Amino acid sequence: MNNKEYNKIAPVALFVYNRLKNTKEVLEALQKNYLAKKTDLFIFSDFYKTESHKKDVLNVRKYIKNIRGFKTVNIIERRENYYIEKNIIEGVTEIVNRFGKIIVLEDDGVTARNFLTFMNGALDFYEKEDQIMHVATFTFIKMPNEYKKTFFWRYTENTGGGWGTWKNSWDKFEQFFSEEKALSALSLNQKNRIQLNGSFKCLTTLKLNPIPWDICWYIALIRNNGLSVNSPHALIKNNGLFNGTHFTIINRLLGKSPFEVELDKNEEIIFDDHIVENKNAIKLLKVFYEKMEKRKRAIILNKFIRILVVLKITKLLKKFFK
Repeated sequence: MNNKEYNKIAPVALFVYNRLKNTKEVLEALQKNYLAKKTDLFIFSDFYKTESHKKDVLNVRKYIKNIRGFKTVNIIERRENYYIEKNIIEGVTEIVNRFGKIIVLEDDGVTARNFLTFMNGALDFYEKEDQIMHVATFTFIKMPNEYKKTFFWRYTENTGGGWGTWKNSWDKFEQFFSEEKALSALSLNQKNRIQLNGSFKCLTTLKLNPIPWDICWYIALIRNNGLSVNSPHALIKNNGLFNGTHFTIINRLLGKSPFEVELDKNEEIIFDDHIVENKNAIKLLKVFYEKMEKRKRAIILNKFIRILVVLKITKLLKKFFK
């Protein structure tokens, strides 16, 4: 894959905010990619939301101004706080409209050395396949180790970015501003399909304000009967699972994240031209989310019981020492 000639190297859009350590790791890994020096890099730096974020945002901006190792480095500094949804949606739209295709990273996506090689190969290979709307390199399901082919499914989960698309696919994206509007855009069959018949309760994120951009993108895929093409094993890993924008206390309670993966060292990936959803991958995906839901309930219940026990003991001690 490394010596392949590409139609045109896709630009990379990287979205950063206030996490300097994470951003450094992301860019250092990207600089080591085989196609880094042939790649135009666009870094979208969001403005600080509060004064408490100002110093960290400015430190990130200072760091990215000295980045080298790419064909070009283009820095877009937002003059107001866009928040992650607006920053990504407008940034992706701008770049994909200009170049016709795009590779997307966030400030916590650490890539394998052949990440750009795979992404450009896939963007070229599947460009004419209208059903393929999304190219991904993150997967936490355990496909067989000997599995060397790309596989297809309806799923668009990405962590730290590590995905790409084309203009004709992104044109189908619709941003939703209310749960009611988003749900009304889906048929009952599509709701079942997007939630893996109840195993993956992703539509609950429509209650968030603002509604996350990625569930809107997932809905676009489902509404258009699209598929995502995935590398057989992970070519990107997340280095910020516990300090991201959508981080909650639940993540901390759960401890080691089930989304933690190791980068795949295999660099010989076959682009499968038999485009049909991989039933085994979907089965593994359902099992993953069902186990994760049980694990979440069990851990939270255990924590709750321990808190009650501590409170009970404390109460008894207070009575004893009165």
